[in-house]
Amino acid sequence: MSRSAEPYCIEGDDLVLRVRVTPGARSEGFDGVADGPNGVRLLKLKVRPKAQDGAANAAVVAALAAAFGRPRSSITLESGMAARVKTLRIAGDADAAAARAKELSAP
Repeated sequence: MSRSAEPYCIEGDDLVLRVRVTPGARSEGFDGVADGPNGVRLLKLKVRPKAQDGAANAAVVAALAAAFGRPRSSITLESGMAARVKTLRIAGDADAAAARAKELSAP
């Protein structure tokens, strides 16, 4: 994935989103953007479950499904299964998903 001023890119009809997850947080929700490795922008997301037995990953998928108004089955964790920085694919209607991602990225 190339450098971008946004934490996402469009690939075909899908949106590929880069997220920095904080598991075990006291409160849940999106928290703006951060600079990741190599200057890549990341959407920050806090989830309550700790990173045990896939609970935090499931919470990330659930949070994205709710935020983007999509079924959980349309969201795929592509990389970062055991890391805080994750790449997820949101299938279908990339333009609408990009607009929503832009809203979530706003300070």
